[in-house]
Amino acid sequence: MKKASLVLSILIISIIILSACNMPATKTKPTTESDMAYTAAALTVQAKIHGYTPEPTQPIPGQEQPVQQSTAAPNPQPVYTAAPVSSNAPCDRALFVDDVTIPDNTQIDPGGAFRKIWLIQNDGSCTWTKDYAIVFDSGDQMNGPETIAISNDVPPGYALEISVNLKAPTESKTYRGNWMLRNASGETFGLTDFNDPFWVIIKVDAPPVPSFAVSAASFEMIPGSYTGVCPFPVTLRGKITASGAGKVTYYYQREDGYRSDSMEITFDAGGQKTIPDFSMPIGSGAGYDWTGKIWLYIDNPNHQAFGEQVFSVNCVSP
Repeated sequence: MKKASLVLSILIISIIILSACNMPATKTKPTTESDMAYTAAALTVQAKIHGYTPEPTQPIPGQEQPVQQSTAAPNPQPVYTAAPVSSNAPCDRALFVDDVTIPDNTQIDPGGAFRKIWLIQNDGSCTWTKDYAIVFDSGDQMNGPETIAISNDVPPGYALEISVNLKAPTESKTYRGNWMLRNASGETFGLTDFNDPFWVIIKVDAPPVPSFAVSAASFEMIPGSYTGVCPFPVTLRGKITASGAGKVTYYYQREDGYRSDSMEITFDAGGQKTIPDFSMPIGSGAGYDWTGKIWLYIDNPNHQAFGEQVFSVNCVSP
């Protein structure tokens, strides 16, 4: 009986020992300072990947700071550009950056005034000082000046808005004006190593010429001047040339305010016609003395004066 109890005790102890060997370890490693630093660094990198906001750059005392965009001030400040200047760049060289206004082939009304602005970078190794200038080079000047002084120093790598006030011609065609820069020694230079000009190109579209218009009109006065008893009838004998078929209305007018009644003449086709003589009274009586202009005014279709002449009258007693 004692032997059976001993065997059973040994069996129970063996089962307990085997169960303890199969249980998982639960010991936890203590956290060190280096582990904490590594975790913080990992979190910082993760934050930068998801969204990085750069710290504002503090200006260095005494150093000129680049600006990111030009202003609309009358004397624009140089603008920093991202294009680097080559280390072996010549002293004077320019680089086209942008057409700020009036892109190529902009349509302008006949005789219309406009302002062209280029953004040009100093791509050379020398600063453009106030002794530098913009100069007209060739092509259509369009009422532009010969030279425009540079108002601000432009260091290498900076650009400047160059503006010029221009006026479109009246004839329908395409116009191009070429401009260059001039250094303090009076030498001109332009874009890249080829010294190309920078330009303005516009298109002018004049309204179509009307199919019917008076192209010329003239008259003679009989006599051409008068001294004698007044009032006196001066005979006006005129001619009108029209471009096509239509009705022309006209009248004579004097510088002293006199105006005749309106008259008309009809054209069946283009050409010249003599208009009927017109008797214009002049002078009011003895002592009247006048010298002034007389003209033939086409009221329709032109609304235009033609044939201006000077007439003199001196009225005397009978």
